[in-house]
Amino acid sequence: MKATVLQKKDRTFTVSILATVAQQFRSELRGEGIKAAETVSVAEGKEAIAFSFSPRVAIEEIEQLLEVVGYNFMTKQIA
Repeated sequence: MKATVLQKKDRTFTVSILATVAQQFRSELRGEGIKAAETVSVAEGKEAIAFSFSPRVAIEEIEQLLEVVGYNFMTKQIA
């Protein structure tokens, strides 16, 4: 599963990532001082974590952290 980055028109966004790699992603967020709300979901039959971010967090910064974690991702614009 790729990470899915969904950005709303109000510039808030979520990142859905498999639970098995979520801890590493959390560590990267903490290292950058970025806070996110978390929601557990199921994606492709596997447990995933949806991290929600406010407009104050740059989506590009999160995409860079996903690359650091070594996680492929796709970005989608949503209403």
